[in-house]
Amino acid sequence: MSASAGIDFGTSLIKLAARGAAAGARADALHLRLFPAHAVSEALACAAALAPQRLGLTGGGAAAAAAQLAAQPGAVHAAQFPEFDAWAAGAQALLARSGLRPARPYLLASVGTGTSALLVGQGAVRRLGGTALGGGTLTGLGALLLGNRGFAEIAELAQRGDRSSVDLYISDIYPQFPPGYTAANFGRAARTAAARPSPADIAHALVALVGENVSLICSALAAAHPEVRQLVFGGATLRHNPAMRTIITQITQARGLEALLLEDGEFTGALGALVLAETATD
Repeated sequence: MSASAGIDFGTSLIKLAARGAAAGARADALHLRLFPAHAVSEALACAAALAPQRLGLTGGGAAAAAAQLAAQPGAVHAAQFPEFDAWAAGAQALLARSGLRPARPYLLASVGTGTSALLVGQGAVRRLGGTALGGGTLTGLGALLLGNRGFAEIAELAQRGDRSSVDLYISDIYPQFPPGYTAANFGRAARTAAARPSPADIAHALVALVGENVSLICSALAAAHPEVRQLVFGGATLRHNPAMRTIITQITQARGLEALLLEDGEFTGALGALVLAETATD
């Protein structure tokens, strides 16, 4: 197999996936790397160093990156692919890599800066809807409430926190109700203003705010398609974020659906662009 690569230009991160002789010791070895969104030249240089014969681009910055590549002498030709097509192809590759075979159609949730919900069927993908909640919400509110902390620190704090001092549960209103179901995100914070919650508890509440509502919205979109029984989640917001992964799984299951969380799901679009580039040139 000749070397091939895919790059997904996101709002917050650039994701690179490559495989082939230049990507590792084995022909099928995957090389995965993240870059900040402003590091376009660095990402393109890294891809070029892998000497791919096939290069796929997707995401909001794909057209500008393709033009930048075209201006370079001897640059590899880059094919551009719609983001949703790349996500569907990448999800299929990551599911197969993990030995998972969801029944089609299934709902695919791209949990990035915001969230898009895609219906993946037999040979077709279309966007059902989404929400402005995502990693951008988490880092934005985190900056306002927790100070100068990055995504990784917020996710780590959340894993150590307990949101019960911040969120109002239904069981706080109706004691006979089972614990753990949220009545109002941050609904307890004003009631306990004299004893400010810890940064870890606030971080856990922020993760719950995003994770719960992403799960509820995606489950509601899936409900319009009774044949959908599985929700597949990917995106950089789930990277090293065990608290959110747990919340998404719990809420999805509470809605009677199965949650599948992609391993290396932040690279779904990049891997999909790689797969589509290989298919288009074979």
